[in-house]
Amino acid sequence: MVLFRLMMGKLRKYPGTLWLLASGSLVLLLTALLAIPAQAADELALILSPAEGEIGGKVSIQGTGFEAGSYVYLYFSSDTASVGSLIDSRITHYQLLERNVRSGEESSIFPGEFRTSFTVPEELNDGEADWTVHGGDYHVYATYRASQVIVAAATLSISHGEIEIDPETAAVGSEVTISGQGLRPEQRVTIKYDGKETGITGGDEITDANGEFTCTIAIPEAPVGSYTVTAIDEAGNRPETEFTVEPEITLSPSSQDVDKLVEVSGTGFAARENVTLVLDGDTLPTIPAALHTNRLGSLGGSFVVPPHPAYADGCTAQVKIYDESEHVAEAEFYVLPIPSSVRLLPDTSLASPGHAGMELTITGIWFVANAAITVTYDDGEALTVATAEASDSRNFSATFTVPPSAPGSHTVVAGDGTNSVSVIFTMESERPATPAPQKPAFSEAVEPETHFDWDDVTDPSGISYLLQIATDSGFSSVVLEKEGLGDSEYTLAGEESLAPSAEGSSYYWRVKAVDGTLTESDWTTPGLFYVGAPQEAALPGWIKYLGIGIGAAVAAVFILRAHRRAAE
Repeated sequence: MVLFRLMMGKLRKYPGTLWLLASGSLVLLLTALLAIPAQAADELALILSPAEGEIGGKVSIQGTGFEAGSYVYLYFSSDTASVGSLIDSRITHYQLLERNVRSGEESSIFPGEFRTSFTVPEELNDGEADWTVHGGDYHVYATYRASQVIVAAATLSISHGEIEIDPETAAVGSEVTISGQGLRPEQRVTIKYDGKETGITGGDEITDANGEFTCTIAIPEAPVGSYTVTAIDEAGNRPETEFTVEPEITLSPSSQDVDKLVEVSGTGFAARENVTLVLDGDTLPTIPAALHTNRLGSLGGSFVVPPHPAYADGCTAQVKIYDESEHVAEAEFYVLPIPSSVRLLPDTSLASPGHAGMELTITGIWFVANAAITVTYDDGEALTVATAEASDSRNFSATFTVPPSAPGSHTVVAGDGTNSVSVIFTMESERPATPAPQKPAFSEAVEPETHFDWDDVTDPSGISYLLQIATDSGFSSVVLEKEGLGDSEYTLAGEESLAPSAEGSSYYWRVKAVDGTLTESDWTTPGLFYVGAPQEAALPGWIKYLGIGIGAAVAAVFILRAHRRAAE
């Protein structure tokens, strides 16, 4: 004060100087007023620092605009209320933080202001009902002493803790790990996926002494997209994180032959959309033809592995499925080597057999490209019937004539030195008809160079004839046999000529048909004939006895008639 008076005494001697100082002071005062926060002097406010905290953490409170020198009560509550509401009316869950906090006097530098701090409590026990503090928004309310009317309020956000999920993106059914911290110690944890509780498949179900836990869950069935995963402890903390479902397909079996079915199932696609299946860049038809996802983005169907040349030796194939929203998933399976195969045209069977001499075409696929193909026909031993060369596309075709062979099944084999594939040809087994003999007629006398003739027999496998001549009807003494006769007649010549029949002797002949399957007809009935004049030939004994019998019978008839006449 003494210094101030000395200064003022000096300044009175210099009035101009005093005016300049006064003007400068006014400018400084206006500048200071403008620097005051845009809060009216009569507006009450609570300012929290920090505005976000955690249970057990310290928070500073600055109050402004209160009545100078007044006493203030501070409350911490989970209930939301506006200025003018009453404690214990609108606010029922609270904790009294501090009473009789005094604001600055009018004469102080900061009139109507105060500063204090508090520790975020674990529980609120001063209201009508207790409340366990957990993550969320809480409020600090101020009232004047002896009043329950709220005059100022501020909001403090309490951390719920935090969780992480690993991986953050995966397919439906995947097992993911959830790690949490900052929750209440030793409390049971519930996991919710997209708002619905899901079971913990492994790990912690209760937080440890530090409020931490680690557990696993299986991702529920749902369409592609982002979903909220929440961990909730008994206190109500509910930290959240995001998880993204991605599409996935699976194939069964993991390896398959061409022309066989592969089952496909998928999850995590867009809901209720048509999908397209692509195998190694080619769109394939599916079963069902219209393959689409259900409301959960899942699908199921199948497709047939096409016989593509690239699969001939076996390889890994890639399957992709697209939905209409262009989400895509892919999987691989192994296409087994395509086995070589052959076919005979026309086909034969027991119901529709083939025959000797017919022309067959054999076709083969998936043989070694440009390899020499040998085709054999098995009739007791392998007979080469055709050769060919496989094309660049690994196919071949050859034609051959069926050789004469036994009835039944015959194996036709096509081989290229690496592959050997067989197919069955069925030969017909129907017996040919028995020829009808024509010449020589029964008991006819003929020339030594005898001419034999019989009716033609037809058969799809072709016919040849077997002719036999013997001196007895049982053909135990065959004097001539001719087989493989192509015509239905034959004339003896040269050394084949028959000697004239001696007295009491004769010849017999018979013939049978043999078809291309070596199936034989029955023999014709033995035919009796003589070589030379009939009188020079002796009749067979049975003919003699037959004649004697006939003669005796005729004689008896005549004698009987004679006796009758004599009696008359």
